[in-house]
Amino acid sequence: MALTRISRTERTERTERTERTARTARTARTNPTARTRRTARTAVLSCAALAAGLLPASGVTAAAATPAPATRSDGRLFTSPDRALGDGWRTSSDRAVVGTGDSAGFHILVADESQSFRYREVADLTEEGMDGIGPWTGYVCTTGSGRYAAAVYAPSMAANKPALMQHGAFAAVVDLATGRVTRSVTGVQLAYFSPGCGQSDTVTFTRSTVGDTAHGSTELFDVDAATGRTVQHATVKGQFTNPLPTVGGDFGVLNGRLVKAAADGTTSTLTKLPGRLFGLAPSAGGAVDVAVVSNGRDELHRWNGRKLTKLGTAPLGQLGLFPRRGGDLVAGKVSGIDTADAPGLVKEDAPGKPLAASRQGHLLTTSVASEELKGITSKIGATDGEGAGLIGLQALATASDTTATTQVTTEATAADTTDDTEPDVDGQPEKDALAQSGITPSDPNPQSHYSNCLVKRNNVHAQALQPSPNMVEWAVDQAVHGDLNITRPSNYLGTGSAAYNPQSLFPRVALTGGGTVPAQVMLGILAQESNFKQASWHSVPGDGGNPLLGDYYGNGDSIHYYPNGGAADCGYGIAQVTTGMNEAKPNPYEPTEAYAIATDYAANIAAGVQILSQTWNQLKSQGMNVNTGNPAYIENWFMALWGYNSGVYTDSSQNGGHTGLGWFNNPANPDYPADRAPFLRDSYDDASHPADWPYEEKIMGWIETPQLTYNSQPSYALPQFPTGGTSPAGKLNLNLNYRAYCDSSNNCDPGAASGSDPCPAENETCWFHGSVNWGAGQDSTDGSSENLVHALGSSEPALKRQYDAGPCNNAPAGLLVDDLPDPDDNTQGCTESQSAEGKFTLQLGDNFTYDRSDGTWRATGDIAPIDLHQLGAGYDGHAWFTHGYAGGTGSAANLWHKVTATWTPNPSLMSESGTTGLLYDIFVHLPNHGAQAIVPYTVHVGMNTAGVAATRTCSVNQATRSNGKDVWVELGTVRMWQGGNLQADNTSRSDYTGDLDVAYDAVVFSATTTASGTGICFHDAMP
Repeated sequence: MALTRISRTERTERTERTERTARTARTARTNPTARTRRTARTAVLSCAALAAGLLPASGVTAAAATPAPATRSDGRLFTSPDRALGDGWRTSSDRAVVGTGDSAGFHILVADESQSFRYREVADLTEEGMDGIGPWTGYVCTTGSGRYAAAVYAPSMAANKPALMQHGAFAAVVDLATGRVTRSVTGVQLAYFSPGCGQSDTVTFTRSTVGDTAHGSTELFDVDAATGRTVQHATVKGQFTNPLPTVGGDFGVLNGRLVKAAADGTTSTLTKLPGRLFGLAPSAGGAVDVAVVSNGRDELHRWNGRKLTKLGTAPLGQLGLFPRRGGDLVAGKVSGIDTADAPGLVKEDAPGKPLAASRQGHLLTTSVASEELKGITSKIGATDGEGAGLIGLQALATASDTTATTQVTTEATAADTTDDTEPDVDGQPEKDALAQSGITPSDPNPQSHYSNCLVKRNNVHAQALQPSPNMVEWAVDQAVHGDLNITRPSNYLGTGSAAYNPQSLFPRVALTGGGTVPAQVMLGILAQESNFKQASWHSVPGDGGNPLLGDYYGNGDSIHYYPNGGAADCGYGIAQVTTGMNEAKPNPYEPTEAYAIATDYAANIAAGVQILSQTWNQLKSQGMNVNTGNPAYIENWFMALWGYNSGVYTDSSQNGGHTGLGWFNNPANPDYPADRAPFLRDSYDDASHPADWPYEEKIMGWIETPQLTYNSQPSYALPQFPTGGTSPAGKLNLNLNYRAYCDSSNNCDPGAASGSDPCPAENETCWFHGSVNWGAGQDSTDGSSENLVHALGSSEPALKRQYDAGPCNNAPAGLLVDDLPDPDDNTQGCTESQSAEGKFTLQLGDNFTYDRSDGTWRATGDIAPIDLHQLGAGYDGHAWFTHGYAGGTGSAANLWHKVTATWTPNPSLMSESGTTGLLYDIFVHLPNHGAQAIVPYTVHVGMNTAGVAATRTCSVNQATRSNGKDVWVELGTVRMWQGGNLQADNTSRSDYTGDLDVAYDAVVFSATTTASGTGICFHDAMP
């Protein structure tokens, strides 16, 4: 094997073409009574932070806004299955499969009729190390045999990013009989129609490049569910949606027509669609049933291979179409559907549109959501991740119309994939071959090449303080009126910056035509973008931490892929400010501005208000208005919210002169189901699948339905709703005509005859450049307005901590080695009187960087820092933490995620070699959260000539020793000499799972003359 050294620059350039490790799809290890890896998680989850319920159908839920309280907690739906299910249920092969997400992962649940439809978890899909970016969302379908489920899943924050929604999700197939999870295609589309399942065990995943510009193509991956392997890969030019795999090719929708795609990507048109599609299902005899919205109602049509026949209509949003063994099922308020001339189609009346149907239609699931999710919109949720893994369900037995509710507590299962492993070279691990090769190690850990983002991650001078919701609402109330006048002192939060005023740093931009941004508009943005998070997801109110960062490494937020700095999103903080925060793009912010955006929630909000105001003005300059264009009314901000997420095209010298708003967030885009109701208006279940709505509709939903804090209090106030008009009481006056943004300005036909794709040109001519008026936002009778909670000019409210602040300046006497170079650089205001007498270092991965002969490359130090985090907790307000990865010592070590902490006392204060040494009582500090694993601490005694053991190890259960409190743990007394140190890492145990936090905090070496009687491990005495 040829080993060739490469430079860091060369490694960075190769990032885009080379990826060493495979991502891991794993199953759940979490339940509500034995929570892991949740201590340092966010306590409140948003749509941007909410896992979407991977459901096999789109659209609104059943009519009830909230399911009845669960009466059973063992997954059982029916106490009397004979009465509910009828004769023959014990021998039935019917099976129901649903999915939903939370911060524990994306849960796949299955219920067999032969077990009285008792729901149980069969798998929980996440990506190892990615839980720190919030909960999960996605979609699931069941293959024709009922043996396999196929799932697309992603962190919920992907629903805010067009690129991630189009080609940034994960795909897997699950064997429902064994729970075996097989990782499939990477980088797939997150949309209500993907994956697509038909009558066979082939499943279709999509990957789209049709983004905001409307240009692009769609890749189709036909995957054998039994193996997870791609059996056919085709690329179709244009926006291909609703894939349906069949033996003769993949059905789908393209340019408003039902088409069939061949293996080479060419398509043949079968028929023009009569409305906007939201469902496609295979039926008997090769027929395909098509559900569309037309003339304000749901319609069902059948394509029999020759012609399209209308089967009937249903009220808007009340018809669900599902595949069924031997045909398909239409369910909901479907009395108007005639199945007489539609062989294979079965009809089931229900109170509303179900979320899912079993393969034979004997069970309709009407609601499925995590208890953690419910806590966002109703006061029944628990705090700090509690409720994750506890899934509530509601269902209807079609044999008797019996409704029932239940809960499922998820359980651990086993996946067939493993974490990163060392390649084998000549019968030994690669790292051992390197050690014997004579290659000189190089340090692969410089932060500079990891990302183009302006403020670097894990920079001790860039720690963000996580505010409490009352502080966020105060800052928004002030900033939208230009009154956020608070002075930040020099070196605020340890950044080293000069003193500044957030409002002066980011002045309010005057709106064209006058007025101000309504506070609730900005609050809705913050809820969607970040769930009020200025610091990372690991930080709760009162904590410091790394700034919340959108795909800082440009690798899809994976801990397994090498950094690709050129692809980084660089969205910072609570408003996810992106503009000006990438050093490789024009007009980056100056350091004071950049660090304020990254660390100070108030400055970040002021910058976000600036960007939103500029977006409003850009639209005004294009002559684009919503209703009257009066900024006082929330409904009139619909297009500005659209542009805030995906931008406004203003340069008429490019793109053929086309300007305006892009295609991705257009409500008419067929990536969104045509029968959807306003986000969160009918059900909290909506928050479990946010990809069903364009960005601006999600913001309006959060304005109507404020998120709750970790202690079940509203995070912000409701607006002043219209006092009259036609909108429902206590609701915004929204436009439910999703074709309103279709007219001659964007080559878009709003008429039903245009089918599901109103802009088949699929290019920049689809950009909307016009105005819309539905009679809202004129006065208080038909428009919603701002509701200020905090008086203008009021002072910053007190921080409401979730955990007590860590101790300051209370270390035992001795040689203090803090985890910060300067202990005073913290977000908690700690000042240390005891001088630091030593050095703390972090080694990331190993020291080998080289090209392999097969064209791939190795740099473990580029991977290891991705799952390393700062936390504003612990001694003097700062600690580091990572997670424990299964490994061991020597050749068993996992170097790809290894983070080694070393605390070295000042050698000049230690005994020299040749002496009898000095006795030190060693104390390690543990924070009150973020410390969970059993961690081996190894003492290297230094240059001893007294014949004592060179190393001593003490394993500390960080969770039980800290027990939710800040503690100093006495390891005991050890004789040491110059060169001695204490080390700990996160890969030395074989039982680590990647879940538990491993904390690195301060250490004290306290000189003593007597052996410890209270240390937990060491009791050395001087000779």
